[in-house]
Amino acid sequence: MDKNRYLAELAEHPGARFWRAPFESLSRPEQVFRCVWELESDVSVGGFEQYFANSGGDHAWFAGEALREIGALQLAAITAEAVTLFGSEAPDTEQPARQQQMAHLERPVRDYWDALSEAFCEYPDDLTELLYAYVVAHRDAFPTGD
Repeated sequence: MDKNRYLAELAEHPGARFWRAPFESLSRPEQVFRCVWELESDVSVGGFEQYFANSGGDHAWFAGEALREIGALQLAAITAEAVTLFGSEAPDTEQPARQQQMAHLERPVRDYWDALSEAFCEYPDDLTELLYAYVVAHRDAFPTGD
């Protein structure tokens, strides 16, 4: 079985609530899946800067916890480090406000995000395997069939 394909099909499943229901109304397993999926999708394409600039960054406060919950401890540490670069203010949970925060960050922060993005994309944890195992362990929370 192609686990990556399975996860992609789950993300796009017409019965999935990930993208149409408010985050807070999702079950814990759905929140974990959505958060990990958005984080990996953005960081793998455009790094942490893209992640924080996009709507997935609305849940940056939960990203480290979601990664720890599936067992991706090294990726959780990398992500936590990226979040701390916002300084004493956590990344805002609203995209426009967070983009304003980002506009005021110094160049060294963006450079460090680049380095953290590279470390993330080396996948020190097998994200596909861990997320797949998490979904299987919580299969009742996810849609099945067509």
